[in-house]
Amino acid sequence: MMDALIRFWRSRVPRERLVLAGAALLVLALGFAYGWLPLQREAAQLRQTLPQLRAQAQQLQQEAQEAARLRARPAANPGTGSPASAVEQRALAMGLRGQIESIVPQDAGRVRVVLPQVAFDAWIGWLGELQARDGVRVESAQIEAAGVAGMVRVDAVLAGG
Repeated sequence: MMDALIRFWRSRVPRERLVLAGAALLVLALGFAYGWLPLQREAAQLRQTLPQLRAQAQQLQQEAQEAARLRARPAANPGTGSPASAVEQRALAMGLRGQIESIVPQDAGRVRVVLPQVAFDAWIGWLGELQARDGVRVESAQIEAAGVAGMVRVDAVLAGG
């Protein structure tokens, strides 16, 4: 193989050798510029973001374990009534009843609650009380920022324990 390459090279005139050498150098330069350098830049960027992605993955795993633990935990003091009555009573007790637009039972164990404008902290505190005292948990929720800072619009489905 090497002998054939040497014979090929020697059979060329100097001008052809110059063109072939220039073409080979051009191919190497283009390969370096459009192949090797972008790969190296991408590898450096990946090395930089990898620790951050690993930390995020670990945090997601911890949160998934926490969610599974909370789902498996029985309600502390499940209410004997319907979720609608528990929602109503807890809203009255915490002063949120006036902010609730509607409480609509979906079926025996679920209720849909709409609050057009409520303080986010009050909403979270109310949910904590509902879960701790009545065994009511959030099944689904759509929470959007209201026009005022700290206020949200909530449309949630709550399920009894």
